[in-house]
Amino acid sequence: MTESKKVYIGMGSNLGDSRRHLLEAIREIDAVPGVKVTACSSLYSTKPVGPQDQNYFINAVAELETAIEAHELLREMFKIENRHHRVRVRHWGERTLDLDVLYYGNETFCDDELKVPHPEIFNRAFVVIPLLEINPEFTHNDGRKLRDVLPSLPADDVRAMRRLSYLENRSGRAGGKGKWLTLRAWSKYRYGL
Repeated sequence: MTESKKVYIGMGSNLGDSRRHLLEAIREIDAVPGVKVTACSSLYSTKPVGPQDQNYFINAVAELETAIEAHELLREMFKIENRHHRVRVRHWGERTLDLDVLYYGNETFCDDELKVPHPEIFNRAFVVIPLLEINPEFTHNDGRKLRDVLPSLPADDVRAMRRLSYLENRSGRAGGKGKWLTLRAWSKYRYGL
């Protein structure tokens, strides 16, 4: 174990019940010993990167506090993906659940297993926008404000993004006096996050 770090995890799904996969992943991440989910973005419907003959994705970003070493945390993310029957068929292809370690404190890793900060962050609207929702003042390891990346994001990807501003609770009805719950509110209501 190392000292506690603030970690950001990118989450995505475009197979099966994608909302359920992401909501369960948040709960499962929070259940990993030594990990605490401290914030979650809304869910976003996003255009796929790579092959376009697949469903749109649902993406989100979660913020964690953990003292687990980065490579061990990555292995825990793989275990969660496997529980959701993740199969790697093709590069940037369909998946039931994809969990990426985007940032691990201010540390940098570049080896066969882990590249952090994730090398594609500045090209991914589905990462930048949800991360800025959680932390509008987020600063990249090199000192740049992440919000300064917004103008350089692929315009088609940004235009295609749609914030999913509601989630149904398990009864299938709107939660809380007819109001739709955001992912953050739903997570707090359901899991105490």
